[in-house]
Amino acid sequence: MQAVAVFTNRGLNRLLAEGGTQAWALNPERAKKYTYVVCTQNREDGDWGQPTHAQGQGFLIGKINAVEPSPEGREGRYIIRFDEYSEIDIPNMAYQWRNPVRYIDLDQYGIDPTKLTFKRIEQSGEPVQLAPSRPPAAPAREQVSSPEQDVQPLDMSGAKKALAAFYKVPIHSVEITIRG
Repeated sequence: MQAVAVFTNRGLNRLLAEGGTQAWALNPERAKKYTYVVCTQNREDGDWGQPTHAQGQGFLIGKINAVEPSPEGREGRYIIRFDEYSEIDIPNMAYQWRNPVRYIDLDQYGIDPTKLTFKRIEQSGEPVQLAPSRPPAAPAREQVSSPEQDVQPLDMSGAKKALAAFYKVPIHSVEITIRG
């Protein structure tokens, strides 16, 4: 059986509070054809998403009930909504994935949804306090005169992401040293 798999910084509690996994650049029509989404943990992107499991661990499978534009308002990004989920424990599932969204065969990872117990997400109706959906910007720093005055400040997480994308390598392969 095929499923959508994502490599997310968001942890279990945050996914449940948001009712799905977001903000993915994907083909929504293709994603809607699948019954399940599997979430694997990405801890290398900081703590902004409140990660709860080991790096690369498959920790949740959800029954997809919608694929919609992300409520974060990022154009071309989508949320995969689910209202039923089961916790799973598959170490190193996302080891060396190049893309954060993949289409996988559940059998390859030993996942049989018919043998799992799915729970409904509790919908309390109460507002949920979450950390920011993206890493906060770096604190303001003293201005230093330079010819690149139009360059905007960038935090370490953002710099690593940008360099990894530019050089087409995993984020964990990027090391930055600052000397001052």
